Amino acid sequence: MKCLLAAASSILILAVNAPAHARHFHHRYHAASNLHATAGCEFTDTTRMVCGSASFASAPRIIARTAATVTVIDEGTVIGRRPEGCPHAYCGCGLRKYLGLNDARLNLAYNWARLFPRVATPGPGLAAVRGGHVMYIEAAAGNGQWTVRDYNSGGGLSRLHTRDVRGYIFVNPRGTPSA
Repeated sequence: MKCLLAAASSILILAVNAPAHARHFHHRYHAASNLHATAGCEFTDTTRMVCGSASFASAPRIIARTAATVTVIDEGTVIGRRPEGCPHAYCGCGLRKYLGLNDARLNLAYNWARLFPRVATPGPGLAAVRGGHVMYIEAAAGNGQWTVRDYNSGGGLSRLHTRDVRGYIFVNPRGTPSA
């Protein structure tokens, strides 16, 4: 019995003192390697990843589905990147330059809601503002959706695409800005 107890304690001591062979987890490294692994790939509405020539880059994707509604996101047409002279967060600056406005205060997205007269409902020619983002409504796309000119719409790109603008504040950028 003493031999069995001694053997068990020896095994336990060796197991506890063995190196763990654990690696440090570097979030930045894993995020970057995952980004490169999925570059050029799209996720479909069934959460399947499709890469290469079979990518659905121009097809609408379903992003939310409930019993009552289906929200479709349109990847749209890329119209450019960050305009020259605009800061890193450039939605306000890009729209300001597109409309030919010189007021640098409009680089900050929420200043559009503070400086321009508000409008109750969306319509072509209005700016839609929410939180830290502003976009320009070009036309009605039907079913409560609108075609918008969206600077800094994701991935460092600017797009013309279809969006639901519920929850946004609508302002008339052609109106007289307040001081």
